[in-house]
Amino acid sequence: MSLPAKADAVSGSYEYLWPEIRCGMRSRSFRNAYRLLAGLILLALPCAAQMQVGDNLNMNLNGNVGFTYAGTDNQNLSGHSMGFSGNGNLTGSYYSPNFLNFDIDPFYNRAQGNSVYGNLTNTSGVTSNVNLFSGSHFPGTVSYNRLFNATSQFGVPGSDIGLAQHTNTQGYGIGWSALVPDWPTLTANYSVNGNSNSILGLQGKNDETDHTLNLLSAYKWDGFRMTGQFIHRNVDANFSEFLDNEAPVRTNSSSNSVGATIQHALPLAGSFGVSWNHLAYDYAYKDAYSAKNSGGSTTVNGNASFHPTNKLGVSFNANYNDSLLGSVPEPILNNGTVVNMASLGSFRSEMVGADVYYQFFKNLGAHADVTHQHQSFLGRTYDATQFFGSANFNFDRSLLKGLSFSLGVVDTVQQTDNTGMGFVGTVNYTRKFSGWDVNGNFSYSQNVQTVMLVYTTSSYSYLGSVRRRLGDRTYFMAGYSGAHSGITANSGTTSSAQRVWTTFMHRGYTLNTYYNKSSGEAILTANGLVPIPGNLPPPVVGTDQFTSYDSKGWGFNAGATPIRRLTISAGYSKSNGHTIDPLLTTATNNELINGVMQYRLRKIFLNAGYTRLRQTVGAPGTQPIMVTSYFIGFSRWFNFF
Repeated sequence: MSLPAKADAVSGSYEYLWPEIRCGMRSRSFRNAYRLLAGLILLALPCAAQMQVGDNLNMNLNGNVGFTYAGTDNQNLSGHSMGFSGNGNLTGSYYSPNFLNFDIDPFYNRAQGNSVYGNLTNTSGVTSNVNLFSGSHFPGTVSYNRLFNATSQFGVPGSDIGLAQHTNTQGYGIGWSALVPDWPTLTANYSVNGNSNSILGLQGKNDETDHTLNLLSAYKWDGFRMTGQFIHRNVDANFSEFLDNEAPVRTNSSSNSVGATIQHALPLAGSFGVSWNHLAYDYAYKDAYSAKNSGGSTTVNGNASFHPTNKLGVSFNANYNDSLLGSVPEPILNNGTVVNMASLGSFRSEMVGADVYYQFFKNLGAHADVTHQHQSFLGRTYDATQFFGSANFNFDRSLLKGLSFSLGVVDTVQQTDNTGMGFVGTVNYTRKFSGWDVNGNFSYSQNVQTVMLVYTTSSYSYLGSVRRRLGDRTYFMAGYSGAHSGITANSGTTSSAQRVWTTFMHRGYTLNTYYNKSSGEAILTANGLVPIPGNLPPPVVGTDQFTSYDSKGWGFNAGATPIRRLTISAGYSKSNGHTIDPLLTTATNNELINGVMQYRLRKIFLNAGYTRLRQTVGAPGTQPIMVTSYFIGFSRWFNFF
């Protein structure tokens, strides 16, 4: 005969309980009865006012205290528990709020009824903040936060629900400022944040720790506004075998960024600004093999603008960048992606341009600019001049009232030939027809400025919605939206997403339904799939780092307030999809049912919830999981002191 066991709904571990069965059944019943009695007594406690300790310490504590019965069923292994739950808000000050004030918010066994995954896990933790010398020239702050047993998403672009993952986080920070009048200000902040994620149904976990130091100084002198900043960041991440079928992945990246800006007003309602920034970066990657890269970049930007009249605006700008490294998105570097920096060679870019805008009439405006760029990359040089012109027009005629559009043309000329024209455009329409509110939007862009002259990109998006009042507090709404990438810098990395939704509301009842699908190429990271930036040159990330994905999902949510003080909500969602090599091939299938009820009687709340998740990852060696969680309990709001 097998031993009875208690299941952990998240980790799936079991604890054998022979001693408890032999001698603890009766005592456990008494303990539960005592807890229930204590909970009822708490409901009868009177509320108190603010508490003062001694002559200088003032505190106020309020929150909810409750008693909850909860149950779980994890792979047909059930567990039950009874106990206290609640959350609080402790605020106070010492001597004076300007000398020291604090805010501490603990919570214990809180059901996440407002999250995507409902009350799948009961979360405990605390957030806190202490402010020192707020009324002086040298204010400081200290913060700490901790989160246990939470549930988050391992996301897919364009999808409402990804894979459920168990999450723990912790972070703390300290900051101080020197704000002496007529002197440069100085603000220093140091923070450490860490998180640990494990996808339900998969072995292993992903850990990430982020250390950040930020120094900021500002000064005003004779009309000049000057700022300076230094940022040091170190990210250490460990990814489980989920990211690589052969071995776990570890990455470490550190960066130092130094920057400065200066601004001043100019005649003709004008202004100018100059900024300088230098970034130094070290990056290490290790799994079955190791790779290290380092580099730096310097960027200088300048601009000047004038508004001689209310209708006319003129601006000039210039930019210098001496390294492609400064254009690589940091999220790509910090999420376990192999970046081929060593083979990129040198990169330099100089750009100057001018921009003019004029409002001819109330409904008609025109915009034009010219930009010249010179770039050196991989031993070759490129020169190009780009001309852009656009017009904005709003219709106020009865036939087309509510229609507005902006159309523009881009022409790029390189040193050898004309590379062709691009187009940008946006159309908006808002109108009422026989009680229907109609809204629509369409936008398209092509050949917009990218990292390298030799790339052309394009994308378009659209949105349409209708709304109508059907009766007294009765409404119907529906919409359709989509986004597509057209031409991308990396061949074959297009992506698309579409969504259809409807909403019906009648007095205290609501019903929402949706359907969405998405597909494309992405980069696999510890927190999900990240879309490939459309303007990222192919040499930066090799094509063997791309993951193809396809996802579809649908669901509905319903809410009701059948009687006063009673609210009920329920939802159902289902999604499925797949990813294809090189890093991982999966076939995911998720089904989620959520339900929450709350009834309020004065300061007492009766709460109940139900969540059921069935999740299939489809990776080699994994099995489908099914977790059911439910609870019922009561709570009361108190103002303790």
